[in-house]
Amino acid sequence: MPAFPRLPEHGLLICGLVVTRIIGWGSTFYALSVLARDIQRDLGLDVTVVFGGITVLLLTGAALAPAVGRQLDREGTRRAMCIGALACAAGLALLGVAQGPVSYLAGWVAIGIGHAFSLGNVGSVTVAHLMGPRTRRVIGLMMLATGLSSAVFWPLTAVLDAEFGWRATWFAFAAMQIAIVLPIYAAVPRHRHPATAAAAIPSPVESDEGRVPPAHRRTAFWLVAIAFSASGLVSWGLPLHLIELLRNAGIGEAEAVGIAALSGPATLLARLVDATVGDRLPVERTALAGLVLGPLSCFLLVLAPGSALTAAGFVICFSAAMGVISVARATLPLALFGRSGLGAMLGRLTVPQNLAFAAAPLLVAAMIERLGRDLALVSSAAIQLVGLLAMAALVRLLARP
Repeated sequence: MPAFPRLPEHGLLICGLVVTRIIGWGSTFYALSVLARDIQRDLGLDVTVVFGGITVLLLTGAALAPAVGRQLDREGTRRAMCIGALACAAGLALLGVAQGPVSYLAGWVAIGIGHAFSLGNVGSVTVAHLMGPRTRRVIGLMMLATGLSSAVFWPLTAVLDAEFGWRATWFAFAAMQIAIVLPIYAAVPRHRHPATAAAAIPSPVESDEGRVPPAHRRTAFWLVAIAFSASGLVSWGLPLHLIELLRNAGIGEAEAVGIAALSGPATLLARLVDATVGDRLPVERTALAGLVLGPLSCFLLVLAPGSALTAAGFVICFSAAMGVISVARATLPLALFGRSGLGAMLGRLTVPQNLAFAAAPLLVAAMIERLGRDLALVSSAAIQLVGLLAMAALVRLLARP
């Protein structure tokens, strides 16, 4: 008898969850870069306030993540995700009627609540509940598809904005949450108590309890938090300034845009490789490889500025590293700490990570402005090296008998 007799149904549901993630990230994160200029013009907001909505989203998610994580362990993810879809819809609708900074940022608070309940860690917990030992590969494939969010929603947002305006665009995205996302979330099976699930579906003890002994869990938690928060300080900030960095390195405007466009395919390719062959390696070692490649890519642009080939190598290597690390960020906690209490563990990890992600755009912008291109890249490499050292310490911890 196969380990997961209901796999076809679960496979269809996983496809649905991929759709919800494309819509979720596309409408609440990527769309802003297309609509920001019109919002800034019509509402008379400073550009920092407009993009500050993303910071508000991340900080709201960090504040709610621990409590939401504990709820996921107790009750499963279906109700939480349905609440999240409604909150995202309400937040997007608020953006559509915003008249100034208060109402505009209030919309992002609501979207942040929606993210905490339906995006973020909730998808990983859902997959862990449904797929058991297949979780790492399924999460990798989901993140591979989620990488298409920008490719889908940048042109879609541009078309809607041109035809109907930015307010109607937000309303359309709110309608997607109700009409498409909410029904898919409602189809998620009710969470069974671990003891009942174990009786129905045999699974190895280590997949429930994880690989880290109780005595080392606190140390492992902080090493994971440091590694991914340090890498996030760069990965959530540097890409926003990628074209500017390439221009400052002596690359022409059109060429810089073309080279920067390599970022998406490189990230997708790295996620595809990890999703298809990553099971052959412990996830902490693939994360270690990404954390090695990230700093090295930054030095490429410092050592050979002005070369289009070097610039392309920088973009491809950095994006591939971030693609690998993003998958590891979703799957490593499961491998280390197991499915038991996974929601609470991911919720705790979200706090330092989201704080780092929220600070990243401003930090990288300040480094480029005050230190210049080369020192900003060197500083970015140094920050990533902190994450590398933390991950190396984790690998050493796991190698202990």
